[in-house]
Amino acid sequence: MGKFKYKFKAIKEIKERLEKKAQKELAVVDMDIANKNNEILELAKQLKEHKRKKLEEKNKKIIELHFYEKYESYLNEQIGLIRNYISQKKIERNEKLAELVKKSKETKTFEKLEESHLTEFVKVQDKLEQKEMDEFAVNEFLKE
Repeated sequence: MGKFKYKFKAIKEIKERLEKKAQKELAVVDMDIANKNNEILELAKQLKEHKRKKLEEKNKKIIELHFYEKYESYLNEQIGLIRNYISQKKIERNEKLAELVKKSKETKTFEKLEESHLTEFVKVQDKLEQKEMDEFAVNEFLKE
């Protein structure tokens, strides 16, 4: 029986590598989004702590109140900037996800094609083997 050689093996391997690359890119974007969400949580925690301290203090000077207001404004602005960044990253994530789905489909197409070629190869090999067995049987019969 001959050895099966898939003629599109190189293309299939390239498609698999591109799919893995797309998976890694998607994972990087997901990690970036998760990190930015953690930053928002940390800033919100700082803002809450800052407000708590502000309410606990007595005898505040106007300059201190002004400083507190500016700091709160700064934290809220940072949270807004990070949320904008996250929304942009979510758009990028959707694009990467669509790309990954496309690459996965391409890879599966080549895998199915390989399976069908292998099935066809096995059928041809079985026919050849059966033909050889028939010839052997006929030759043995004629010898007797």
